[in-house]
Amino acid sequence: MYERLDRLRGEVERLKKKVEDDKNRLKAAEQRLKNAENAQIIADVGALNLSPEQLAQFLQMVQQGENGKVSTEPEQDPAEIEEDDYLEEEENDYE
Repeated sequence: MYERLDRLRGEVERLKKKVEDDKNRLKAAEQRLKNAENAQIIADVGALNLSPEQLAQFLQMVQQGENGKVSTEPEQDPAEIEEDDYLEEEENDYE
């Protein structure tokens, strides 16, 4: 008389176990995907051959939405930049 209920309870338990197994497989697959993405990012960054400073500059430009190239020359001290600008202005005055 209760055979049908017992059978349905058994089916519910099997399905719960299957759902739990599927959740575990999903978590494992998501972790493998994350590891693969991280490895790809590291490989891509390594292929750029940038110094840490250049990489930071590049990432900042990308974050700000700028479309430009990263300078491969070391950054200048602001005082040197002003001096260079001043020298260029003087040269232009004589031309």
